[in-house]
Amino acid sequence: MPDRKDSIPNLSRRRFMRTTVLAGTALGLDTAAPGSAAASAAATPLKKTRRPGKSFTGKRPEDYRVVLQDIGDPLLRMPWPPSPEGLVEGSIGPLKDSAVSMYAFGINHAGGTTHCSKLYPIIGEEQPLLKSGNTLRMMEAVQRLCDAGHDPLALMCDGGHQAGLDVFLRLRMNDHHDRWGDRIGLDKPSRLPKDHPAEPYFYTPKWKKDHPEWLIGDRHAPYPDTSFAYMQASAGNYAIGPYRDLIFNLAAETLTQYDLDGFELDYFRSPFLFPSYEAYVQRHVMTELVRRIRRVADEQAAKRGRPIFLSARVPATVDLCLRIGIDLPVWFEEGLLDMVVVSNGLSPFSTPWKELADLGARNGIPALACFTHARPTREGRESLRACTHRAFSSGISGIQFWNYFYRMPHYHRPGENPLDLSFTHDLVDPDLVRNGPKKYLLDGTPHTGILNATFGHAEWPGQTPMMIGLSSDGIGHKVAFDIADDLSRSRPQGSPRAWVRIVDLAPDDRLEFAWNGKPIQPDPKAFAGIILKDSHEFEFELDPAQVRAGENHLEIKLLERHARLDPYVTLVDGRLSIPELKG
Repeated sequence: MPDRKDSIPNLSRRRFMRTTVLAGTALGLDTAAPGSAAASAAATPLKKTRRPGKSFTGKRPEDYRVVLQDIGDPLLRMPWPPSPEGLVEGSIGPLKDSAVSMYAFGINHAGGTTHCSKLYPIIGEEQPLLKSGNTLRMMEAVQRLCDAGHDPLALMCDGGHQAGLDVFLRLRMNDHHDRWGDRIGLDKPSRLPKDHPAEPYFYTPKWKKDHPEWLIGDRHAPYPDTSFAYMQASAGNYAIGPYRDLIFNLAAETLTQYDLDGFELDYFRSPFLFPSYEAYVQRHVMTELVRRIRRVADEQAAKRGRPIFLSARVPATVDLCLRIGIDLPVWFEEGLLDMVVVSNGLSPFSTPWKELADLGARNGIPALACFTHARPTREGRESLRACTHRAFSSGISGIQFWNYFYRMPHYHRPGENPLDLSFTHDLVDPDLVRNGPKKYLLDGTPHTGILNATFGHAEWPGQTPMMIGLSSDGIGHKVAFDIADDLSRSRPQGSPRAWVRIVDLAPDDRLEFAWNGKPIQPDPKAFAGIILKDSHEFEFELDPAQVRAGENHLEIKLLERHARLDPYVTLVDGRLSIPELKG
């Protein structure tokens, strides 16, 4: 890779940043420059299909069974002082004994990049005072590697290929982690003592301070800091051409400078593209931007003689996509994507994977499901196996693990890692996924607090917590366990069991339960819960004939409630355990 300064004689990197990037002008990628990638992008007609021919021997999108997403943490995981070998070991090294087939690394964050970009500052570089030793460590690691002629992205691409992994680079289409920095006062004097230093990703980019007119709203308005308006206000507005230029040029720089296998447009970091009231009508603007990026990818693929796959991580349904300005059917029909990653991963047991999996299949585009760290694995391998089986049974071809790098040994004391990356081998064993014991969970809703402010408008809703009101009219409350197992065609090695946890229950309150319309009784031998904390557990042994493939409904009625209490209790958790199956 050429030195990042050699195209601008006598101009330092920092001075270049100050004078060009905030105008949205990219070195060698200016939309007005004849012969540039952007000029070619505007002139080159799009092709409907880009499927690699039979002579292509590499991995194809449908081959990515297990994908691990990563961010800038390898710069913290590697030993100090920074070295090319240390960075590769910190990023690719932990994957060598796993079943991961593709490594996806993020190139940008709210406060900067973690590579030698000519267009965007390194994390921490623009900040007058850093509030975290990790920020300084990350910034200096990138600076030292770049000054020695080693670009972190190039090192990880090469290291991944040497380990037999494909490498995708990911562009966050709108990252507003700076909002967390605002909430903890990063622009104010440090809180003393600093018992929880700020993360490297929470700083506000200089372009947001210099160009508030590029934002969707007023980031200094007195919105409640757990509100949608507060989060949306600090996001870039794709209706504004200079902001589109900034993002397009960063994409084009990445596509032209690195030996990547694919490029992902991540619309869930963060899902604010236009003002909410005009996102649908602006969808053509985002479509045209994706066309421009697709042209650059095609141009670079033609130069090197092998494909660059283009992916997008999007909400779970066509409707949710349209609500934020993404016209996914048009993208599929035009062949703008080679694969799609579905959802933010917060509701892996209820997200309707099938809609986008079927839409993609009709257009020859495989769909991967995103699982967010800690949600599917709350019950270990059994709950991960359950949501994986459900996704694969819906037509999903692979799983992208979001933030599962936290399962690497670097984040745990010796012997305390509850689930290391060896779990990835389970997912490439079809018999284990299909017949192994499973635990299907009730998804918790992302529609509360700060998660609601960030993802509530774009994420599939969960089912808990749920109020169970006094049933004076005979109407009960239902939750659904959507399972992919067909117990009628298998021999379960035991009985399925349903379990729920309910809080705020008085001694003489009376509940009634039904499974798929038939009354069921709690197992009197099961654990009753931590009653001292008003946490009450109910467990039910089910006949295998009572459990069907697809949705199973548990109905709960509160028939009697003490008059001195609120007229409801709350369902806070639930699961359905499926034993091992024999064919």
